Amino acid sequence: MKMKNVMGLIHHLKNEDVLQEITQQRCMAAVPFGGRYRLVDFVLSNMVNAGISNIGIITSLNLRSLLDHLGSGKDWGLEKKHGGLFILPAAHSKKRTVGRKVDLEDIFVNRDYLQHSKEKYIIIAGSNMVCNIDFKQVLLFHKEKNNDITVIYKDNYSHSKESKAAFLDTDEDGRITSLQIRPAQKKKNKMCMDMYIMEKSLLLNLLEEGSSRKKWDLISIFLEHLNNLKIYGYAHQGYVAVIDSVRSYYGHHLDLLTPEIWQELFFKNGVIHTKFKDGPPTKYYDVSDVRNALIANGCLIEGRVENSVLYRNVKIGRGAVIKNSIIMPKVEIEEDAVLDSVILDKHVVVRKGTRLTGDKNKPVIVKKRSVV
Repeated sequence: MKMKNVMGLIHHLKNEDVLQEITQQRCMAAVPFGGRYRLVDFVLSNMVNAGISNIGIITSLNLRSLLDHLGSGKDWGLEKKHGGLFILPAAHSKKRTVGRKVDLEDIFVNRDYLQHSKEKYIIIAGSNMVCNIDFKQVLLFHKEKNNDITVIYKDNYSHSKESKAAFLDTDEDGRITSLQIRPAQKKKNKMCMDMYIMEKSLLLNLLEEGSSRKKWDLISIFLEHLNNLKIYGYAHQGYVAVIDSVRSYYGHHLDLLTPEIWQELFFKNGVIHTKFKDGPPTKYYDVSDVRNALIANGCLIEGRVENSVLYRNVKIGRGAVIKNSIIMPKVEIEEDAVLDSVILDKHVVVRKGTRLTGDKNKPVIVKKRSVV
């Protein structure tokens, strides 16, 4: 299945405050995940691995970190004369818009990008969806069913209380019969993954419809067209992490310590690409004690690390104990510090003998460049 006739559009989570201090100085797409990656790497790699070479990323104003990470798109094979990678601005409406699932207004202000692109189909996907999915199979399903719109979903996905996911129901043939936007009662059901395939011309029509009626939520538009458009669901069978709260960010990070999940997520349908950085291997000293941990290169470990994810160039002092924690790049943890269930952002310094303890439902977050 060739994907040269397909373009990609990555939308952003409107309410980036859900990750609290983690998104104070970066947009959602640039949030670190998995030891050496950013959230955007997963959906971007899924598109690139499927052969899509024209990809736009809608982002908020807080984009310096994202631009530094993506550069020209070279590390994803998107440094091209024709097509390639495009950073697109979000709409800056005066009205409160954080309740929208997929913001059509964001796409509408970039409609010239769509109109000038030559591809027939478009895949729309959220930057906060972590999975390894084969978009070629989804397009094949879309064409075989002769769908107008294909909505990718995950069955039996367990949500946290803070989640604002949408749910869908289908008939025996897979046609969507109902959509529930942020239902009051969370349950294990068919969860919309904020990933959609349709013809670009249909999307442009929906944009004009939304503009004329000042109705900007794509899911709400779908609800009105369930009877007159063929809107089908495609079930993603693999692992998916929806990053829409601190609890989900923390919990899905620690999921990576399960070998089967790590193997599937990073390799099943193609490798996950990220910005390439040279660096030395991690150094373990005679007094190091490391158990069930995911550790990137360049770290210096003299203490104990257990059930944790460490990013590049982290220093763990002698006698320090790190458990159930996420430690981002260039963090220094001094001697005899004890950390349990914490998230340390980049360039944090933890002084000698400091103790920080959270829990799995409410991990302690230390913001970037703090000294504790």
